[in-house]
Amino acid sequence: MTQRHLAREVLARLRAKGHRGGTIATHRAIWRLSLPRGRLWGSVALALGLSLALWWLRPWVGRFWGMQLLWWMQVLALPGRFDLGGAGVATHELFAVSVPSIELVQAVPDDWAPVWHGAALTMLWWCTSWLPEPAKPIAFFVRLGVLIHAAAVLFFAFWPASFVHSIGSHVISGMRQAWYLILLTPWIHLATFYLFPFAMWQRTLLTVLTAAYLAVLTPLQYALHVALVQAAGLILLPVLHLLFGVMLAIVGFVALYGWGMSWPAPSASGDREAA
Repeated sequence: MTQRHLAREVLARLRAKGHRGGTIATHRAIWRLSLPRGRLWGSVALALGLSLALWWLRPWVGRFWGMQLLWWMQVLALPGRFDLGGAGVATHELFAVSVPSIELVQAVPDDWAPVWHGAALTMLWWCTSWLPEPAKPIAFFVRLGVLIHAAAVLFFAFWPASFVHSIGSHVISGMRQAWYLILLTPWIHLATFYLFPFAMWQRTLLTVLTAAYLAVLTPLQYALHVALVQAAGLILLPVLHLLFGVMLAIVGFVALYGWGMSWPAPSASGDREAA
């Protein structure tokens, strides 16, 4: 054995050692994933079955959302007109859900509102610089919101009449986005969760919990949007749409997925194959 060959063997052994001499295990992200055909076809069947169940439930989902919005508008005494079936489903929209229509009666906009909003944004930007280092991600998120709202403030300061969106269109589009995310949940989980060796009940549970979370969050979220717009005006609509619309639902979606990935998978090989 030549000295060069010996050196290569030593380097190969050292490459798998940590700085304390322990062996560095292969990270789970680069393990070879065994994908039996039974698990693959079972996962596809599960995603299809859950999608059909969600599609079948869409009339009740739309009715539940409408009743929740109506209840909150009555409790908060928000002036306006509410139509439970105002934004119905067209015949060609096979997967759409019927969402409520809202026409909010708003007060005359305050001409000084952009000034007050601009002052508050300046103060908020300055305050984020005082956050400690571990809270920097929060500071970045807050400053992103400040930039988005600052753009809206400038728009409303110079071209307020050019803003064509309304709280009604915001609620309709936001709820439909949430519904399409619910419909896509089984297929997103198929590509990111079902293919791992989890039991069938674990796959089903994660998808059901995620869909339930989105179904409950959506009416509460947009009822809050309606109340905020009634209090502060349409100037809040851009930041509500971009940061606290479907983005909020996606954050919760990812959080539930991370929780599901921490579940222990069946340890027995028979359970893994059956899964």
